[in-house]
This record gives sequence, C-alpha cells and structure tokens, in this order.
Amino acid sequence: MIEIRPISDFNLYHTLNCGQAFRWHEDNGWFYGVVGSSFLRICQKGESLFVESSDESDPIKLQQSLWYYFDLGRDLSRIFDLINKDHYMETSIEACRGMRIMNQDLWECLSSFILSQNSNIPRIKQMIRKISETFGNSVSLDGHVDYTFPTPEMITQSSVDQLVQCGLGYRASYLFNASIAVVEKELDLDWLKNQSYSVAKQELMSLKGIGDKVAACISLFSLGHGEALPIDVWVRKIAERLYLKRKASKRQILEFFHDYFGEHIGYAQQYLFHYARTIGFKELLD
Repeated sequence: MIEIRPISDFNLYHTLNCGQAFRWHEDNGWFYGVVGSSFLRICQKGESLFVESSDESDPIKLQQSLWYYFDLGRDLSRIFDLINKDHYMETSIEACRGMRIMNQDLWECLSSFILSQNSNIPRIKQMIRKISETFGNSVSLDGHVDYTFPTPEMITQSSVDQLVQCGLGYRASYLFNASIAVVEKELDLDWLKNQSYSVAKQELMSLKGIGDKVAACISLFSLGHGEALPIDVWVRKIAERLYLKRKASKRQILEFFHDYFGEHIGYAQQYLFHYARTIGFKELLD
C-alpha cells in the first residue's frame, strides 16, 4: 500500500460520484476501479490517499499517475474565487468542495460517453462492465475481480452483433465505428490531445454517434478543456430556472455560462450539476 500526501481541496467521494467516470464502486469505505491495466483500491483519510494496486512494481510511477489522474496539482481555490458568484454556486461548492475534474484516458472516456446517450449511470456502468468483461483482461485485488477496458483493436476484432449482446443496443454500431476510426487513424487520439477545444470538438463530432454534448463531455473529462460545457437536462434546468428565468436555446445557455463564469465554466457546471442531481435545488428545478 502507498500513501499519497498531502492533498488539499480533494474529495474522493464526490470526484468519483459526480457522473464523469463509470468504472468505480464503493465497498466499506474503499473505492475499487480499473485505471489502465491496474486494478486499484483507494481510500481517503483527511489529506492522505491510501492506495493498493494489482501492480505495485513501481510505486513512484503509480503515485505520479494518480496525481495526474485526479488532477491534484490544480489550484481549486483560485477556480472557486473566479466562479463563486452567487448563492447557488456557493451552496454547491460548500457541499461538494474537493470534487475535481479528472484526466481520464481518452479512448475509455470517448467510448464511455458514446454509451452514455439516452441512459442512466447504473446502466452505463453495466454496459462498460460487460464489454470490459467480454473483451478486456481480468485483474484481481483483495478478493475483487474486474477487467481492463478493451482497446480499439480488441473491439474491431469483435462485431456489432457481439457488442449488441453486451447490452449496448443502437450504441453498438457507434462504438464499433469509433474503434475502426481510431485503429485506422481517421481519428488520431495523440493528435487530438494537442488541439484546441474548438478543433477537438469538431473532430470528435465528425464521428457518427458523437453530438455536441458527448463531444463536450469527452473534451472536459479527458482533454482538459475547462471551457467545455456539456448541456444535458440538468444543466438546461439549472440555466433556465435558476439563472435565466426563461426558456433558452443551447446557444443562449452557452453564451450565458461563458459570460457569467468565464474560463472555468466546466468546473462551474460540474459543481452545479452534481449538487442539483444528488443533493439539492430539487424544489426549484421540479
């Protein structure tokens, strides 16, 4: 077991339960999840993270990778100073402080949000678990078994029908076609990581099955574009009922968030979204 400390302005629970990642589950205070080829067991106590891994051959590399994965080097207090402009935002920050936007693997994040369409978090987790179990490699830790996320090559060696059998429904063809695009370099993931938000988003949306919201999620949760704004039902309700007090188009919502919250609208929406979906504002949004 390794200990990562000191960490400040970090809340493991909110970070892993705010709808940005789907591979984690909690058991008796510990979170289990697969990152890359490693099965991890993580617990937070104060300003320390305690971590066990199925592969502890290089503890320093593991610590560095988790520092990046959880974006622990970012100064959240500066972001809070810039976005904390009203009672709704202040309430969300106070309740969920320490929630960080993670730096997830691009291929896994892209695939996960293709599968997220017209679904809910339990079902998304179930689909990801099934394709990982079917096409990935098994890893075990502390009596738990999980599976690595399948690479694009692994998925192209399957078929759309096999993906449908994993419960993906119409999303199966989207994921299969995305895998082919990545393998054949029609979508170059390494190139994509070095592009601006507007270029990355346009490139992602060139794939069938990736629309505006999914492209924004991928950009925010794996490409580090803090200006990305995924507009779903919750964000629309927040914008229309808490702030604008009227019906609004996606463009109007986007313009409002940009003008009001500035460069860190991704963080602003994620705090408002997570608080509204799991804790409060229900009487204002119903």
